[in-house]
Amino acid sequence: MSDLGPWQWWADKLAGKPMQANPDNPQAGFYRKSSKEHYGARKTFTPVAYWPGTNGKLNCREGDVNVDEARANTLWNSVNRHPVTEEAYREVAQRNGRWPDEHELVPMGDNLPPDEEDTYESLKDKIENLGREAKRRLDDGPPITDQDEADQIANLADALADLWKRAETLRKAERKPHDEALKVIQKKWGALLLLAESYRNLKYGLLTPWLKRVGQTQKEQAEAAEAAGTPAAAEPSRPRAGTRGRAMSLKTLKRAEITDYDESLKFFAQNPEIKQLVQDLANRWVRTGQAVPGTKVIEEQQAV
Repeated sequence: MSDLGPWQWWADKLAGKPMQANPDNPQAGFYRKSSKEHYGARKTFTPVAYWPGTNGKLNCREGDVNVDEARANTLWNSVNRHPVTEEAYREVAQRNGRWPDEHELVPMGDNLPPDEEDTYESLKDKIENLGREAKRRLDDGPPITDQDEADQIANLADALADLWKRAETLRKAERKPHDEALKVIQKKWGALLLLAESYRNLKYGLLTPWLKRVGQTQKEQAEAAEAAGTPAAAEPSRPRAGTRGRAMSLKTLKRAEITDYDESLKFFAQNPEIKQLVQDLANRWVRTGQAVPGTKVIEEQQAV
């Protein structure tokens, strides 16, 4: 391995080696300093360089300004964990370019000022722009090949996640009055509808038993007449109840009674609704007239 002299520490750190950083002892190399303009803002990165000077001392440049030794030592404590390549440093510091991990559509520190409010229009433009890029990357590929690209995609995802939160906040705020209005409507009508829904109890609790009794009585009368040799001239009409609107009568429905759960489960083994819905599946099956292993068909009548 070639000896890079004063640049060796930086080169090893850049290569991912576990290097020990000593406070107040900067090492020649190229780095970047992260900072935030305000709480909640994204990080921005300022290029920082150290290079050998006279009398064994290091020169230091932060951004586009040369700084003194005290500032250089202060910077070192925050930048020694963030080495960058010389090319990346010069791209940003000298050519006003972007960092290798900086997505072109998501500049570092791309945040709205604290006093600027989000609007549908402002978020729409941002989301559609980044969303198109995300879709293009997802549809066209290829897989990520290096760390810088991975960071770019992660930064794109982070920006979209932030925009999603901001859009969701606006959506909830816009929806809130409607939710409150719906609550008022539900409170107004809920109890009334529940009371009106007692029609179900009338049908199932009172009318169904009565219609069954009428039907059973008709059956017994027909059997008695036939036994006496005087069968009825015509079939009796189906028991009905109600003269105001749609008359209610009995309808024969089928349901499955599971007699062998394992057999039934085996029959429906490939169905995604397995176990919890086996009973419902059996009911649906017998209603089509098909037999289900491990079940018997129970015929029931109820008012409909």
